[in-house]
Formats: sequence, structure tokens, C-alpha cells
Amino acid sequence: MRVAALIVLSLVLFASWGVVDCAGAEPKAEDDGKKTNKFRAREASDDMRGYPHLDEDSLLNSKCPKHVELRWQTEVSSSIYATPLIADINSDGKLEVVVPSFVHYLEVLEGSDGDKLPGWPAFHQSTVHSSPLLYDIDKDGTREIALATYNGVINFFRVSGYMMADKLEVPRRKVRKNWYVGLHPDPVDRSHPDVHDESLVQESSITDSISRMDGNKSGSSNSSTIASVDSKMNATNKEDETKHNSAEEEQNKGLSDSVNTTTSGNNVPIENLTGENTTHTQRRLLQETDRSGSQEGNSDSNAGGDGGMMQGATVKNDEALEEDADSSFDLFRDAEDLEDEYHYDYDDYVDESMWGDEDWTEQEHAKMEDYVDVDAHILCTPVIADIDNDGVQEMIVGVSYFFDREYYDNQEHRKELGGIDIEKYVASGIVVFNLDTKQVKWTADLDLSIDSGNFRAYIYSSPTVVDLDGDGNMDILVGTSFGLFYVLDHRGRVRNKFPLEMAEIQGPVVAADVNDDGKIELVTADTHGNVAAWTAQGDEIWEVHLKSLIPQGPTVGDVNGDGHTEIVVPTISGNIYVLSGKDGSLVQPFPYRTYGRIMSPVLLLDLSKREEKSKGLTLVTTSFDGYLYLIDGSTACTDVVDIGETSYSMVLADNVDGGDDLDLIVTTMNGNVFCFSTPSPHHPLKEWRSPYQGRNNVAYRHNREGIYVTHGSRMFRDEEGKQFWVEIEIVDKYRVPSGSQGPYNVTTTLLVPGNYQGERRIVVNRVYDQPGRQRIKLPTVPVRTTGTVLVEMVDKNGLYFSDEFSLTFHMHYYKLLKWLVVLPMAGMFAVLVLLRPHEGAPLPSFSRNID
Repeated sequence: MRVAALIVLSLVLFASWGVVDCAGAEPKAEDDGKKTNKFRAREASDDMRGYPHLDEDSLLNSKCPKHVELRWQTEVSSSIYATPLIADINSDGKLEVVVPSFVHYLEVLEGSDGDKLPGWPAFHQSTVHSSPLLYDIDKDGTREIALATYNGVINFFRVSGYMMADKLEVPRRKVRKNWYVGLHPDPVDRSHPDVHDESLVQESSITDSISRMDGNKSGSSNSSTIASVDSKMNATNKEDETKHNSAEEEQNKGLSDSVNTTTSGNNVPIENLTGENTTHTQRRLLQETDRSGSQEGNSDSNAGGDGGMMQGATVKNDEALEEDADSSFDLFRDAEDLEDEYHYDYDDYVDESMWGDEDWTEQEHAKMEDYVDVDAHILCTPVIADIDNDGVQEMIVGVSYFFDREYYDNQEHRKELGGIDIEKYVASGIVVFNLDTKQVKWTADLDLSIDSGNFRAYIYSSPTVVDLDGDGNMDILVGTSFGLFYVLDHRGRVRNKFPLEMAEIQGPVVAADVNDDGKIELVTADTHGNVAAWTAQGDEIWEVHLKSLIPQGPTVGDVNGDGHTEIVVPTISGNIYVLSGKDGSLVQPFPYRTYGRIMSPVLLLDLSKREEKSKGLTLVTTSFDGYLYLIDGSTACTDVVDIGETSYSMVLADNVDGGDDLDLIVTTMNGNVFCFSTPSPHHPLKEWRSPYQGRNNVAYRHNREGIYVTHGSRMFRDEEGKQFWVEIEIVDKYRVPSGSQGPYNVTTTLLVPGNYQGERRIVVNRVYDQPGRQRIKLPTVPVRTTGTVLVEMVDKNGLYFSDEFSLTFHMHYYKLLKWLVVLPMAGMFAVLVLLRPHEGAPLPSFSRNID
């Protein structure tokens, strides 16, 4: 196998020599003995032990109650898979909950009581795997709601519920039609796939040459080259491996080492693992579940096609343990467990006039003889950031390219493809949009695979955007289902030493200072139960094997209140692990085990009451046993709330109902939204309004690092003068012994709807060297309107923090005019009432004297 792989690699290099810019590299001697990737060699064995027996009495009789109370509950149109967004979308000083229903609808609920906001829900023609975002796409001073859909389109909705004509469409990926012909099913030599093996990166660059030829539209000269590669590979595969002497192997190795290791768009087929497509399978199964929620329909969906990837949901192998692991990740449990989980009626909330054409259709494929345009799908939430520091915001989208099997089972649709085998084209990449021009700025092709092989290319998690080298430009971090961890620069080029290899990565890459040295570390977790911390340069700091499959990314904070950073990792075995950020060791008394799988990131909160000293954080999460868990970070003492439903979305926290305490928002697969109140006082740095706090920041901010508007400035009020002051506070307490993370680049933006004197936004930029309170002066708008003040901060590592509040301008003046009209009328009415004749009183007599 090893010799055959080297033969294939050498032929690819030889044929690609004229189409790839090559850079010299020092040859690396290979060890005689076999090496194995330590991450892939491990198994998620803990998931096989099953869940402990549920003792409801002991679970509900908590010794440390958190006094959580249900404030309101609302049912929406369909299941809720992606995490909602909490925001004040119409600048009225009241928060709303923006809920992305899985099928066809985007809904907005009032935070005070859960009622649906007038004008909502809004209809679209696809399904949703991503959370909503806020961005002013039309520059009118009002932020629209951006929603990325499964069919590769980012739609924008006004606050009234109207879907705008402005939209971003991810282009298809052009792949050579016969790119797979003559290639070994696994061209990478898996006898030595170590994370520090330079040959892995070299092989990545080799296959990148194929990708670059695939995307070359001219393609005429490359066609003969690819044909030559295919023919030579076919001929070589027939030769006996023993015929190749050591001199030939040395020559192959020298050619391999000469490839540029930093080219963009690597296509590295990687050995797959059990259950690698389960996340995507679950999402597509949800779409296929009928509205009545019948168990028979669920079974049919599970056995049927995965909308393009269902056949790849389970890897065929002879290892019983991996087969069990794969089956354990099956979305649907026994019929008894799910008897009432999906029994609700969508039609209760459906306005038939809004449906239109439910069946989304792909655009007509271009007819090109040698190429295939593979459909784009979005399975994760995009990120908005100015990655190249040019003053223009970009949207960074992780894209999975494949042909939806359900759609192309229709023979009329299949004819559009010209009879190709749709299972041969699965790919992933990063697409960056310029949000001013609404055009694609650049794309980076990452992975290319086939559906029937042992590895497939998907991106399930949002990219992480952070400045790793301090050059002012943002780097893009993303993990793929190949098990590759990429770091791209702001132009889309893969950085040196990357990609790194683990098992399948389903959660986002965490960028945070986890060992308290003042520098950014990168934390990755895979489905084999591995958690690893890396330096920004790609060097391993520590790694640990948790044995449980990890479906989501970790969260970061001082869990037990000891002054050091911990990492909280959820697993589908129901275990919640807390690891030391310094060395990855287990923090006692964790792990804590629930009675069902955990499929969402764990929320970290300080739920201490007023006048009560904080002793650590509370871990808040849902489990597939139907309970909401609130776990004390220092003692693991637990309080639970019986919601009776399963959930894939993260629990959110904010002062949603307008009081002065902290509320929790929980959404479920039954389509229910719960609002629970807590006795803990609200603070802006305790808020967790979206899964990644705006830009993939998963670290708890209160008493750590962040920025917020002080209580006096954030109160909903009316401004009438020529200017007003906004007081902010920069917090950076959690750096021992490294010091602060300054300088802090703070941008304050006043967003005002409409157009006054040609201005819709006022932006003030300041750079502060130290944390503390600061005052910023903003001009008052000379018209009667509402506004939103958005405060954003980026520290020296590029970590992003934000806060916002709403206010009005010149509203009280018009209210005074109202009273100036009403009060005189009310006074006259009162006089008439006082002077009117009383019942039984004598009428006045009139007489005149006549002389």
C-alpha cells in the first residue's frame, strides 16, 4: 500500500509539474517502521456503554436549586435545529427572539411574552442549518436579518418581515468531470498520517494541483495533462509494487518534497470514521419528517436517501465497535422514547397564502463537456468581519458542495446533469463575499472527495475569524469532516504547517487564551473523542482523549472560580467534561453525566444571586433525556427543569422580558421556545445572544474580558440636544501573569433608519491602551427617529466583543405637542361638567322690573 501510494503521488507530480508553481523543500527521511495518527487510532468507545438508568426522583429533588421559573412558552412553525438570535431588531428598546424554523420559515417572537411580532413569520423556499445574523445590507441605517439557507443562498429580511430582493448566492464549484478516473480511492498514504508529518502537507499540495486544474475555465491545455495522469495511473496500478527499486522511491520522494506547501485550496482525501456524516444526516432527516411527526415517517426517512449524502452516513467496516458507534448516533431512538417528541401540528401556524412554491429548484447547469458544476449548500452559520482591514465588511461562508439526492431522484432534474454519477462529486470550501458590492471576493477550495469512498468533504461548523500573527488582517480557521484543520490568511492561502490532521471535526475551532499566557491558543475536538490545544503556529501544546464522540465545539471560562481557565466539552455519551486549559487534565468533580446525549455547546453563566459572592460558573445545557441542566461549576451539584423535549440548539441568556434579571431561552425539536427567568441580576457581559457572540467568541466575558455600555448610558431614553455621551467600560481582568490584551480598537456606530442629510450612520473609532471607563460623544440626529448605538471592540489578538442599546431622538417634543392639544380640551370638558345643572335643583328665574 505504501509503495503504491508513492507511485501514484509521483505520477501526479510528474504530470502536474507544468501547471503548478513549485517551491523547493528539504527532503524528509521516512522511518522504516509504520507510524499511525494517534487521533485516528483512538475510538469513541465510551458511547457504547449506554446511558445510566434515569432516576427521576433523585434528579428532580435537587439539593442546590437555582429557582428557575417558566416565564412564557411559544410554539413555532416547525422544528428548531439552529440556535436563535436575541436582538432588538426594530430599535424600540425591547428584545426579540429571532427563530430559524428548520423548514421554510423565519420567525420573530417578542421577548416580553413570546407573542409573534406583527408581519412575521417570513417564508423562504429552503431549510435552515444556520443561525440568523444582523447586518445593514442596503445601507439604510437599519440592520436586516441575514439567514443562510441549505440551498446556498443568504437571504435578507427587513424588520417588517419582508424578504428583500438583495441576496447572496454561493456559486457552484467547477470540477473536472473525470477527476476521479484512475485515482486510487485513497491516494494519501495512511501508513504514516501523523500531524507533524510534512508529507501530509506535501500530498495536500499535490492534490491541490488537481483542484486548480479543475477550476481552470480555459482547461484546454490541462485536459491533455489530466488525461496523461489518468492513463499513467491506470498503467501504474497494474504493475507489481515489488518492481520499484529504492532509487525510484527516492526520486519520487524528492519530487514530492518540491511542491509548494502553502498553496490555497487543498484537496486531501482523508480516511473517514464511523458516523462522519451524522450531523448532516440528522439535518436532512428532519426535512423529510412529515408534519404529523409519525414514527413510520421517521423510519422511512432514516432508511431513505440523505438528500445527497445519506448513503454516506454509515461507513461500512468489519469492526463491530465502530458499527455500534455509528448506530448510536442515529437520530431517532426507540419508538417509545420518541412517542410524543414530534407530535405537533405545523398547520396551526401556517398561512397557506405565504407558502408559494415549496420546492426550491436549482439553477440550470451550464453545459460544459469536460466539467461539472457541483451545487453549493450551506450547513453552518456564516461570519461577518473585515478580514483584510480595508474598511469593508466581508461575509465568510463555509460551503459544502454536493448533489442533493432527493432533488435529483427526479429524472427531469437528473437530465440537467447529462447523466453523470452524482456520488462522485463532494467538496468543501470557503467563499468570501464583499458586502458592499455583494459579489464574491475570493474562494478557497479545500477538499474534494466521492460519496461512496471512506471519506467525504463537508463543513459542518462556522469558520473562526481571528488575527493570529498580529498583522491587522484576520485569519480564517475551519475544521472539516475530513478531519483537517485549516488556517487561511485574509486572501485564502493556507498558512504554513497547516492543515493539521485529526479525526472528523464537527464543531468550530476555538480561538482563546486557554492557558492564561496572554496569547491565543487554538482548540480542536473531533468525533473520536480527541481534544487538542495548538499554538497559533500549529505546534501541539497538549491533547487528551475523552473516549466520547464530540459533536460540538467547547466553551471557555473559569468554571470553578479558581482563577484559571477551563474548557467545557459536551459529548453524545451525556458526559460533560471540564478540562484544564493549561494541560488538558480533568478538573474534578467532572465529568458530569446526564441521561442522554448532548448535541449543543454548553452555556456558561454566573447565576449567583444579588449580594452573593460568585463561587464559579454554572453550566447550562439540554440533554436528550428531556431535561434542562444547571450544573454548579465548583461542586457539580445540579438543578434540572423538565422540558420533556430534545434540543440541538444552544441555550441563550439575556434580559429578554424587560426586567432586571437574567433569562434563559431554550428551543426544541418539537418547535417550542421556552423563556425561563433566574434570580441572577442582569449584566451586559453575562449576555449570550448568539452561539458565538457575534464572531465565534466562545469565552465567558464577565470578569474576564469584554466591553459594555454602562447602565446610565444604555437606558432607553429620548435625546433632544445637539450631542449626547455614551459611557463604556473595557474589562480585562483575567490575565495572570501576562497583563492586559491592549491596545483595544473600539468602534462606536450610531445606526439611524432613513436618510437625514445623506447620512445613515455615524462611526467613531478610538484606540485605548488600558482597560477602564471611557466616554464617547455622538451627535444627535436632527429629525424625529429611533436609533441603535453599536459598540464593538477588537483586542490585540483580534478577539471580538460588542454591546448595543437603542434610543430615540426628539420623540418627547412631539409627545408634549400632543398634551398641549389634549390638556385644554380636557379642561374645558371639566368646566362643563362642574357647571352643568344638578338633578332636583331649582331652575334659575329671570324677571325684569317695569316702571
